Amino acid sequence: MESITYDRFSSASEIAQDEINHTAPKFLPELGRQNRKMYIISGVLALYMLILTMAVGIKLSQVSQEVADVTFSLKTIESSIKEASNPLQFEIPPLNPELIVQGPCEENWVFFKDSCYFQSTIKQSWQSAENNCIRKNAHLVVVNNLDELDFLSSIVKLQVSYWIGLVEKEEGQWSWVDGMDFKATEHYWDEGQPDNWDVIVNGEDCGQLHGRIRVEKRRHWNDADCTLSCPYICHLQFSLG
Repeated sequence: MESITYDRFSSASEIAQDEINHTAPKFLPELGRQNRKMYIISGVLALYMLILTMAVGIKLSQVSQEVADVTFSLKTIESSIKEASNPLQFEIPPLNPELIVQGPCEENWVFFKDSCYFQSTIKQSWQSAENNCIRKNAHLVVVNNLDELDFLSSIVKLQVSYWIGLVEKEEGQWSWVDGMDFKATEHYWDEGQPDNWDVIVNGEDCGQLHGRIRVEKRRHWNDADCTLSCPYICHLQFSLG
């Protein structure tokens, strides 16, 4: 008699093994395809990040160079503005010896353009200096243009301040001794002047041609105590008549 096999009586382990044998061939290829997709996606992302990093690096390099160029330009402009706005940096060319002549002026006076100038060798207060100039039919010098200022800067002594014809008759109201309108003329105050520094004692109501260390530097104005003793410069307008 032939033996009869009943599948329902197969053991549980045999059934599980049979299911694995039928499922595995289908599951493994699908898993492999998913892994390949992940590898491809990861590779594409890595390549994209590399390209993006290189692009950002190049752009940052360009921006850094542009910033450096702009910074350099700003520093150049700032330096130019400072040089143009700082009158103390102006270099006065060497004075032509022919300009320091007596010309039509009296002895001990020098001639420049159409005027005579007297540089004192003694020191006096501002008012005494103006009185001495008046006795010479002149006034303390009125400096109202750069040519005259540069000429005077070239002939005065180093580190010495000279009285000029500038006086503050009322607080903040400066005027020239010859009656010329101060507001209508150019102003050549030194840096930080007038500061009325000695206001507690006598005030600083008289103008000076400010002393400087180097002769080639253009002199500017300073306000000082009128009772100080300083040398001075008289000015006389020359007339052929």
